[in-house]
Amino acid sequence: MSVDCFNHGCAAQGTKRCAGCLLASYCSPLCQKENWPVHKKTCSSIKKKSNNDPIPCVMLGAQAGGPSAYRKTTIPSNDDIFNQAPAPISQRFGFPLILRRTKPASQYSTRSANDDNPHATWLMIDPGHGFAPPEWQSGVGDVLVVRADRKPLDIATLAMITDYVSDILDAFGDGMEGDEVARKYYRKERLVTASNGRISTQD
Repeated sequence: MSVDCFNHGCAAQGTKRCAGCLLASYCSPLCQKENWPVHKKTCSSIKKKSNNDPIPCVMLGAQAGGPSAYRKTTIPSNDDIFNQAPAPISQRFGFPLILRRTKPASQYSTRSANDDNPHATWLMIDPGHGFAPPEWQSGVGDVLVVRADRKPLDIATLAMITDYVSDILDAFGDGMEGDEVARKYYRKERLVTASNGRISTQD
């Protein structure tokens, strides 16, 4: 999966990872240098969490014929999930989330609505056109969602973020072009406003 450059406003692909946290990706040393004042605090906090302390996160359960079911869970801070790239849409609005299916895609039936997970599908949409990759459109099953910076993620925050992504999907559905959607929604300040203070610019 391609990853956008972490430098806000850069539309290039991030091909080089930060050596400090191995999370942030940049297209060039120049973008990494420009983003350092923003990334510095997150980078330091990630490096401090090198043990396996449990981190609160959320399981998005597949739900037949209805919305995804949210359940609290925890995961060790050194779990392999943190080696995955964040979902591109979450990166674009400044709250990087990582998603992992609890079983391989081959163990789910793409023909069974019992394994559909609409909120996980929303979180995996492409920021440019609003469609999720085919493997995330049906038969998704249960999905673990964590914050890429290893901070705790609670149900209310994730629910608010999926609502925000729903607004983005509505914008695409109303015929808004990708660059218009980007200008309106792909800013951390907009997410903070939409969250009614639940998320701050420091998150």
